[in-house]
Amino acid sequence: MPDDSSRPPSVGPDEFQTLATLAPIARQSVVDAVADRLRGEILSGRLRPGTRLPSERELSLALGVNRLTLRSSLARLEALGLITTRHGAGTIVASWRERAGLEMLGTLLRGRRFLDPAWHDLVRSALEIRRILAAEAVALAAERHTEQDLDAIATCAQVLNEHVDDPVAFARADLAFMRAVCKAARNVGLELFMNTFARWPDEHPELVAVLYDDCPRAAALYPSVIDLIRSRDCDAARVIARKALEQLDDAWSARHPPPAPAAVAMPAAATRPRTTGGATSRDIRREKRR
Repeated sequence: MPDDSSRPPSVGPDEFQTLATLAPIARQSVVDAVADRLRGEILSGRLRPGTRLPSERELSLALGVNRLTLRSSLARLEALGLITTRHGAGTIVASWRERAGLEMLGTLLRGRRFLDPAWHDLVRSALEIRRILAAEAVALAAERHTEQDLDAIATCAQVLNEHVDDPVAFARADLAFMRAVCKAARNVGLELFMNTFARWPDEHPELVAVLYDDCPRAAALYPSVIDLIRSRDCDAARVIARKALEQLDDAWSARHPPPAPAAVAMPAAATRPRTTGGATSRDIRREKRR
């Protein structure tokens, strides 16, 4: 009699479809690998919101990991807002648009390619969020800064100029500059927002290198930002900073336009004259003229 001990027990249609898309996980950093695999399935839409995941036993067998590892991975996904555990209902895929935080934006970008139009939509979202954050931080810093804040901001600007040839190092210096501005704004919420983007140079260096592809132009903006903060005119600082960042982002978008949609070939039948009762529309018009 064949040994069925390694086969998962009977499962429903949803669970079977989920198990069919999964394969055993490689052994390096297994908890991270399992979380990345399931996160990719969720963010790609292959595991839709409301889908009930198979049991721990079934998932662990399908992924080739033990249940302790699986639980640790699922806990990470739940902390990210990608799944929920309901008593009596099991583990359910959540709607990440409603539950996940801003940190998911970098993960979504990493999971797509440059030629994917969705990648460009996500970059646009990231740039828009940056403009909102930066313009408001500059405005509040203009209103609330101290001389010590200005000194710290100016020091960060000097460091920026030392890294214009290294996009990732420049990004770290840029984020340090913005963190100093957020501290001058006296707003903890803005500082917490900054924490999400501050991890990008380490977690998404290739993406950062693309976003910071013209460091000298970006560096030229910072003396003006410092002048706006020093002016103490928060309304003008907000408007001018937002406009300057829009111009910077528009220039980036012009250098990296989204892929053109593929041309749709017209069906051969559509290129032929329409026929009615065996005669073409041209024949019918000719008969009417007669």
